Parts: sequence; C-alpha cells; structure tokens
Amino acid sequence: MDLKHLYIKALEVPAIEFKITDRSPKIVFKQGNILTSAYISIIKKMPSDQILSIQRHSQNLFSICVNSKDSRYIFGPVMLTDATPNTQMKEQEKTIYLPQLLNSYPLPREQCINQLLVFTNMLDLSFTYDDLETAFQQTTPSDEFSDKLVLVNFKDEGAHVSYAYEKALKTAVEIGKPSMIHDAFVGLVNSGRIGILSDESDLRNIKDWGIICTSVTLRAAIDSGMDYDQAYSLNDHYVRNLETLKTYDEVMNTIEKMLRDMAQRVSQLKSVHLSAPVRRAYEILMNEPETRITVQQLSNQLGISSHYLSNMFKNEVGVPLSKFKMLVKINRSLEILQTTNLPLSEIAAIMNFSDQAHLTREFEKYVGVSPSQARIHPHTTDDWHLYNFLKINIG
Repeated sequence: MDLKHLYIKALEVPAIEFKITDRSPKIVFKQGNILTSAYISIIKKMPSDQILSIQRHSQNLFSICVNSKDSRYIFGPVMLTDATPNTQMKEQEKTIYLPQLLNSYPLPREQCINQLLVFTNMLDLSFTYDDLETAFQQTTPSDEFSDKLVLVNFKDEGAHVSYAYEKALKTAVEIGKPSMIHDAFVGLVNSGRIGILSDESDLRNIKDWGIICTSVTLRAAIDSGMDYDQAYSLNDHYVRNLETLKTYDEVMNTIEKMLRDMAQRVSQLKSVHLSAPVRRAYEILMNEPETRITVQQLSNQLGISSHYLSNMFKNEVGVPLSKFKMLVKINRSLEILQTTNLPLSEIAAIMNFSDQAHLTREFEKYVGVSPSQARIHPHTTDDWHLYNFLKINIG
C-alpha cells in the first residue's frame, strides 16, 4: 500500500480513489461504508477543469474532490463542526444528524484543511491554506446523501413534532423493541421542528431537547415495569453523558442509543420469566412481524415439538402462538399506518395479509376501529397496546 493510501487509512475518513479510463471509473482504493454508486454520482458533478472542488450536502456536510492526472479522489462525507452558513443552501437553518450508515467524520474546518494540505502535497499539487479556505467558500450544492440525512430544524416558532411519531417512539420502548427505535426516532426528528430551548447555541438546544426526549420516553419504560429508582438513575446517567458531547452528530447518535438502551432493558424485563424456547419464539416473531413462519417451522428451528412449543407459549405468554403472530402484525401495521402515507393495500402487502380486506378485518377485530379511522384520528388507539392481550410477568 502506497503512502497516500496509508495516510487516508490513518485519517479513518470515508474515501475512494478512481482511475479514470475510457470505459468507466475503476476503483483503486476505497475506505468506509459509502456506496460506490454515490461516489460515481459525485464524480459526474465534478468540474473537469478543476483540480479541487467541494460539494456541500447540507449546512455542515461536505465531500472533497481532487483531480490528479488520471486519478480522482473523493474524501467524505466529512462533517465540519464549525461550518459557516452558505446562502446557496436552501436549508441553511438546518443542522444534520447522520445515521450510523454513513459513518461520517466530524472535525473542525482548520483540521480538515490541514489534512488536505498534507494530502495534496503528496500528490505534488501546489495548494496553500488560503486556496483551500477559498474552496470551502465556493462550494457546489449537492443533494447526494439526502436520503441518508436527518435534518434538525431550528426556528423561532417553537417545537412541533408529529404526535404519531412520538407515539411510535414511546411504543417501541413500551414493547421493548430496539429495532423500531431508529425509524421512529428519525421520523420524529424529520416530522417537525426543535424549538428554541436555549439562547446559548444550537448545540445547547439539541442537548436540552435530548434531555426532554429521553426523560419523557423513560416514562414509557416505567409504565412497562422498569423500577423507578433504576429509571431515574438511568436518566441522570443519560444527562451526564449528553453534557460531555461536543458535536451535533454525537448528541443525536447518543440520544438514539439511549432510546435503544431503554427498549432493550424493557425487552429484558418482559422476557425474564420466559423459558428459553418461548423467549426465542417470542423474539423471532417480535423482530419479524411480517414473517410467514408456521408453528411447525418455528418448533423445528427450536428443536422441540410443535405441540410442546404451543402449550408452553400459551401458558407463559397468555395467548396461543397464532394469535400472538396476528397481534404482532397488527401492532406493526398500526405503526406503519400512523407514521407513513402508504395506502392500506401496500401496508397489507408489506405485512403479508392476503389482501386489504383481510388487514381491515383483523385490525377492527383487535383494535376496535378501522385502519382508516386510526389514521385520521390517532387518539382512538391511545389505549390500544399489544401487551393488553398478554400475561407476561414483568416482575
């Protein structure tokens, strides 16, 4: 591995090198989780007559493109913790939070420029600090990665978040399902605005919002059986952790991790008194509500007879396996219904109901209102909960 690639590896920044051929770009080196197709899209937008260009994806997210002979290098996305507003950006009032999928790289602009100076020097390119400073002032707007970003919007009107997403987030904790947290959290953040909770800074504002978010959601964990002392000790731990963080990305990722931790703890509470095979069956069905797995297939997977599994499950959980499968499907359908605009026919297909009528029939049977009513009037399902039907001892 040559010196340039060793340097990039030491930086631990997402990056790629292409060799430009007559047919198509050929990958020479790649680091990080960014899809190659995204990098190719960035290359196509690079000015062919510029040795260095910078694409700006949001207020503080950048990709840096360097042309050198027959090679093209892309660094990023990198998140600059002290990026200045850019009037070209339509959403300049927004701060991005990057889901872990991007695995981006937060750093001060001066540090980023110094790293670029070292790298361009390795390529025998003559750039000064001022040259790179100017490049950051002349960035090109880009919508690449927009589907991966969560935009946290600060405005004077105050906080306004979707009732449905807030409920979905609390439900994820109440039923102890960490896998639901990410979608619900991202939806909640994207659904509205984080109001001005502090006059100090946007970072202080996000921390204050995070403290409120975790405290309110922790109440859902208490309602699901978490001990009060444990809950309030956790709350203190979460707050102390948030206060040590220095960037938006760290704060938002940490808030999501806290919520996942709550859901995981509730999950452990709810399964603590289940036997090993029943707990495993319970987890499989909760994590894959759309599954078509039969009782026989499930018992084969667990290495016990279907009759034995069915009896154990009903005794310990309180409902037959078949009914539990349907309850889990209804629970997930309700979440999709109230957090998306997907038509009922598509929700029915996603959840493997035979058709929309089947979904509606089962939904009304267990929830008490039609899917359409639940979507238009979400408060009608406030008292509905999966665990209303079960008898799990959460001790």
